[in-house]
Amino acid sequence: MATPLESDPYLAVDRPLPPVGDDRLRALLAWAILAPSPHNTQPWAWAVADDVIELRADTSRLLTVSDPDGRELVIGCGAALEHLLLRLGMDGMPLTVETLPEGWGGIGEGAVLARVHTGAGEPYEHRPDLVAAMSTRRTNRNAYRDEPMDPGLRSTLTRAAAEFGVESMWLQDAPHREALVALIMDADRRQMSSAEFRRELAHWMRPKHSSSDDGMQADLLGQRGIAAYLAPLAVRTFDMGKMQAARDGELASGSPDLVVIWTPTDDAGGWLATGRALARLTLEAQAAGRASAYMNQPCEVPVVRGQLAKSLGISGHPQLVLRFGLAEQVHPADRMPVSRVLRQ
Repeated sequence: MATPLESDPYLAVDRPLPPVGDDRLRALLAWAILAPSPHNTQPWAWAVADDVIELRADTSRLLTVSDPDGRELVIGCGAALEHLLLRLGMDGMPLTVETLPEGWGGIGEGAVLARVHTGAGEPYEHRPDLVAAMSTRRTNRNAYRDEPMDPGLRSTLTRAAAEFGVESMWLQDAPHREALVALIMDADRRQMSSAEFRRELAHWMRPKHSSSDDGMQADLLGQRGIAAYLAPLAVRTFDMGKMQAARDGELASGSPDLVVIWTPTDDAGGWLATGRALARLTLEAQAAGRASAYMNQPCEVPVVRGQLAKSLGISGHPQLVLRFGLAEQVHPADRMPVSRVLRQ
């Protein structure tokens, strides 16, 4: 039988934990690595020693075409950090957090994004509901029912993001929603017209029942049957930008709740904070029975990103576009075990 560190994290979170020490901290990483990341790249690496947990960037998983500066990589790592802190909060463990403890000189292999010192400081927030939501949260790319979330939940999500200095703009009026949908479709067409982008996207697509433990399973992207097996080849070979734009435009238009997440600064600190906010928003939504998914294309194409800020009157830097709604649950994405993401 596989050890907890070698197990699928979705199974590991239900297994008994070591009682104390670094072995327990390593086991708790199973909750951290259930966080969302672009293309399910899981771009994090961890080291545990002397009651300190270190979060590093794994640039072998950098999306060099769609994310050359590592912005989305850092956002994904920020989400994993927040997952970890919430799980530590369940233990009532005193801790202190250093973000970017060595500064930031650009994305590079092993760049240290955070250090969590356990045993001193104050316990993190105790939120068993959010910890429970980690193993049921999915990036659900299906269509959502036209049932908007309660205003109280929307306010909760807005406050959750604001705790990290991250702003939320919920698009509720038709002109703003139509502007966003148009920009999503524009970004789709631009991205899919690039052979380099299509190769990168295809590289991270997986047929159903693949033995891989990362990437996006084609059935979770809406492909079925033989199409699920042929999808990577088709994406790599053909410019299907018009088709993708039409599909994403329909998904966005039909989503009852759309939000643009933005920050005052466009730097590693803002990206890490965005990731922590992303974790909070998606977990709060999941705890309330709401699915979530990315619609980040406008943030990935620089010219469209600028148009997004201008058209919505955002004074900062758009980082994420998310949609929320009610949908049938989907199976989890593949995950690497803790042993694959541990470093010395």
